[in-house]
Formats: sequence, structure tokens, C-alpha cells
Amino acid sequence: MKLFTGTLALYISKYSYDEIYEIRLRLNRPVVLKTKAGTVKLRHESGRYYIVTKEDIDRVVGVSSGFSVYSVTEELVSGYLRYEKGIRIGATGEGVVESGKILSMKSISSLLIRLPHEVKGIGDQVKSRAKGAKNILVVSPPGCGKTTLLRDLARVYSKELQTLIIDERGELSALTDGVPCLDVGECDVVANVPKIIAYENCVRAMSPELIVTDEIFKKGEIEAVRDIVRAGVRVFASVHASDVSDLTGEFKTLRETFDCCVVLSDKPTVGHIAKIDLRGEN
Repeated sequence: MKLFTGTLALYISKYSYDEIYEIRLRLNRPVVLKTKAGTVKLRHESGRYYIVTKEDIDRVVGVSSGFSVYSVTEELVSGYLRYEKGIRIGATGEGVVESGKILSMKSISSLLIRLPHEVKGIGDQVKSRAKGAKNILVVSPPGCGKTTLLRDLARVYSKELQTLIIDERGELSALTDGVPCLDVGECDVVANVPKIIAYENCVRAMSPELIVTDEIFKKGEIEAVRDIVRAGVRVFASVHASDVSDLTGEFKTLRETFDCCVVLSDKPTVGHIAKIDLRGEN
């Protein structure tokens, strides 16, 4: 990957893309990889840990922003950067705050580079076990494969349903110049648009039978999904939680909206289907 240079690039290149899920850089701390085999800290041949430098972090931020950090200020304020082919980079550092609003980020000190993967066939597994469920909610903590599953569900179901992907963060489809870089099947895609705006505009414009979207975070998104389902459009989405029982407060209503919840785990491997919870079977 062009994100790295020098010794760090050499060490990371010892792993294939398919082996790595996440690369975590913390200033003055070891590089941490989340891989298929588990968590690994990069070491020099001498056995010492490779320690992240400011130059390493500046390189990643520079390349992912086209060497124009100012142009990605809005993304950085939201805590992330986008890179090619659906790669998403979480970023933290010092916020510049005025009147309670974050204006910009400076002195970036931590980066989490998440590499998207296609795992074809998991969507078919869920479809065969979902027993005709219309609305599917994928539930898991971060980093357990929610986006990967949603992407393959879109590919599978788009063979029979008019499917619209609302890809607010660009991770589901990796849309580039209007073309998905990842296989999402025969879908219409709207990328990098807030979900609530996309819901309002695209449902009327594109007449989807199924909407596939990423994580539901806000109360307004919960209400919008409920309205779409009431209108007869199916929805596949995801939420951060360890189990269905952890959906409390406003998020508890999601269980009423979605008739199938797929719970994912990273044990024994990322993307493991721990449970499929069908409403009415409990």
C-alpha cells in the first residue's frame, strides 16, 4: 500500500492484504496488526518492536488526503479519512474547539486503518438460515465483519430485488468515479451522503424494494428506518452491540422493526455467525 514507506512498508508487506483486517498506529508505540491469525505487534529482526514515528503518521494522513489536509478537514473532524478501494482510516488527536464545535484536528497521534474484504458466500448462508425474514439487522462490536456481511447480502439479494445501497461512509461499495470497487451485485449506490438525506431523496427517486445501509447510530436514523419499513421497503442494516439483548433504550425498538438479527463475533475468526435471532422463535 502507498500509505507506508521505508521500513514500515517492508514489515507490513510481509503479510498479504487478505491476512490483515486492521493496522493500528499510535505515536511512539508499537504498530499493531489485527490479522486472521490474531493480534500481532510488528518487530525488527532484532526482536525490538517497531515504534511508530510522527513521519509514519504524517505519511498516512498525507497520502490519504492527497497531501492536502485542509481539503479533508470535515472528515477529520468526524474522526476518519477515506482512502481508495473502501479503506477507512480512523483518526484521533487534538481538537480545535470554538463555541462547543470542533473546527479542525491537529497533532494527529493515532490512526486505525481498516481494510475491507470480500467474503462471498456468507450472504447465502444468512439467507438460507433467515427463513424468509424481510428486514435483517447485523449486530456486533466494531471489527467483527458487519460491513463485509452487508456487502455480500446486497450482492445476493440484488439478484431478485431492486436494491439500493446507502453507503454513507463509502465502505460498503468503495464507489470510485461512480463505479463500485467491491462486488455489491446489481445495486444502485448512493455514497458519502448522510443516511437521513439519502432515505428521503432516494426512496422516492429510485423505488427500491430493498435498502442496504451501514451502522445505525442516531435517533433520527432509527425513526427513518422505521418509516421506510412501514412504507413496504425492506431494510438490511447494522448496529454496534455485543448481542441483541444489549439493544436498550431507543435502540430496543430496532428489534420490533427487524424480524431477523444476525449476531457476529470475531471468535474463532472475524465474521463468525454466533447467532441468528428470528422474531417469534424465542
